[in-house]
Amino acid sequence: MKLQFVRLYLLILLIASLVVFSFSQIYQQLYPSEPTYQVSVSQIFSLLQKKTFQKKMKLVSKKTVSMPLALERLLQQGQIIKLVDDANAEFYYQNSDKLNYYQFGPFFSAKEEANGNELYFIILFYSVLAVMLLAFIWPLFKELAKLQEQALAFGKYLEPIESGINPGSSIYPLADTFDKMSHQIVESMQMHQDLSRTIAHEIHTPLARMKFVTELISSDIEKEQKYRLNADIDEIQQLMAEYLSFERLEHEHYSMEKKLCDVPSFIKKLSEKYSYQTSNIELKFSFNNDSAYFNEHAMNRAIQNLINNALRYAKSIINVEFSINDKTCQIIISDDGVGVSSEAKKLMQPFVRKAANDSADKGFGLGLYIVRKILIWHQGHLSLDNCSKLNGAMVTISWPNKS
Repeated sequence: MKLQFVRLYLLILLIASLVVFSFSQIYQQLYPSEPTYQVSVSQIFSLLQKKTFQKKMKLVSKKTVSMPLALERLLQQGQIIKLVDDANAEFYYQNSDKLNYYQFGPFFSAKEEANGNELYFIILFYSVLAVMLLAFIWPLFKELAKLQEQALAFGKYLEPIESGINPGSSIYPLADTFDKMSHQIVESMQMHQDLSRTIAHEIHTPLARMKFVTELISSDIEKEQKYRLNADIDEIQQLMAEYLSFERLEHEHYSMEKKLCDVPSFIKKLSEKYSYQTSNIELKFSFNNDSAYFNEHAMNRAIQNLINNALRYAKSIINVEFSINDKTCQIIISDDGVGVSSEAKKLMQPFVRKAANDSADKGFGLGLYIVRKILIWHQGHLSLDNCSKLNGAMVTISWPNKS
């Protein structure tokens, strides 16, 4: 990459040097410089006594020249003054006698005469320079924009891509590195998924044998030992089930997209799933809108995970509120349980569980992590806090209400 930078830098310097040199040559051809001389005006007026020089001068009546009183006093003191008329002609005056002035001029600046043409030439030059720079920079930024689009597509679909950048391009090393990186990441993730699925499925066989053996020897072991063996087997099976569920979710997000969903219908289906739950905990669902943009399957899974977490700690009530404010969808799930402490942020990491003495606290900490992943795919946020109204935990999820 350093070599490409040096090449680009030297190329820009070379182009700038050629442009400046060309501009200098063209300017000298169009506006050749003429020799100029500087002569003191007082020296010129000192030569007035010579007859040959007097022809270059003329006497003008003081009545024909209008000037301020201060300038007249300077002339009376023997000084020379310069006046410029409306046509930018310069005239020099010196006092001659009581009735006349010596007038030397008019003079016109050659530079001022050429100012108009020079202005158009400079505008033309910088316009050409701007076009040349655009022609040089535009292909580079076009390729960068193409690479950016492919990077966004890679993050969304996680498929190996080919950038198609020309090897002669200045950003080819970057594009080539990106291509290789995308292939390595996809291959690594595929190997990880295949390995995890294989291990998870292969564990089912020895677990089934363990269960079978446990039943065979159940008459020869104590009930407490049998219960402990079955509990350990169930815990391993639950871990495998949650892990496979997490892997499926990681795969599903490639095709995930937000659509305009009917909120009342979504809430109704969700509430029906918990209408047959055996606990004495009351679930209240509410909403203030008819439609919103989200992925119904993924959001249904996220809310169920949050409700299932709340069911472990709630005492009597769980509130689920769906609202839209300032073009942002928000779902708040609160309960009257024990709430959350400073460990709240850790709970959003995989395989981290809330410390509790209740034996009913089961799971492996993938619930909140899955919810967080779903919110990331929705460009949203997840926050944990305590509910001041119910004195329990409060989970807030939000995402922009747009497709």
